[in-house]
Amino acid sequence: MKKLYIAIALLVGINVSMAQTKSSGTVSLGGLMTLKIDKNSTTSTVTVTLTGPLNKWFGIGFNAFGAMTNNTDCIYYSSSLVDSVITGQGAPTNDTDNSNNWTISSDTTTGTTRTLVLTRGFVGGTGDYPFVYNDNTLNVIWAYGPGLGMSQHSGAARGSSSLGFTLGVEDFTSLEKITIAPNPSNGIVTLTKNYQTTISKVTVFDSNGKVVKVVDSELSLDAIQINLSDFSKGVYFLEISNEIDKVVRKIVIE
Repeated sequence: MKKLYIAIALLVGINVSMAQTKSSGTVSLGGLMTLKIDKNSTTSTVTVTLTGPLNKWFGIGFNAFGAMTNNTDCIYYSSSLVDSVITGQGAPTNDTDNSNNWTISSDTTTGTTRTLVLTRGFVGGTGDYPFVYNDNTLNVIWAYGPGLGMSQHSGAARGSSSLGFTLGVEDFTSLEKITIAPNPSNGIVTLTKNYQTTISKVTVFDSNGKVVKVVDSELSLDAIQINLSDFSKGVYFLEISNEIDKVVRKIVIE
């Protein structure tokens, strides 16, 4: 399997990355709310960052174009987070599986604003909207109420928005951004990375897919020197990895 992975990298002659995030960026919803959705292809999870008024209930519905569209998967916060399905005018009801499939990663308040960071698997549970990483658009509906208790909102306190997904703004910390120089070299190369990027291991393969060196120490530096000066001239591959990401780079020793 390892040899196949290296062979593919050799044939295409490009970097191979195994993790990507698509983000909607932060979108304003009616002035009192904002929404940001990130989709992670490696973990098959979606992260929703939702802000709303501290003294009112507020919520969003997925894959809908009109307010209170029946059977719309939605989440709202009043005194707690509720994972629900819209059944018509008034308060939504619990999902068919009668459970909250979202995990609250963070719940903070600043001034008059509550900020929720929520995570869930792409699929979720019964009644949940299934997120698809390759989908580049998603229409959402939003609303907020007159107070904390769930009740019908006013006509002005709701709307819809079309989200567009692109490679996430957080991807600048990806292993893809690592540079290697000089290349070609005499066998001594330097890996340069963003200070926020983590590396747990660098594995060196020869052109036949054989592991010839493993580096797993002093990888927290922004500039990491790899010494292969005692190796024969030729093509080698560096597999750079951390807990969620992996990228392969080709280097040449002259």
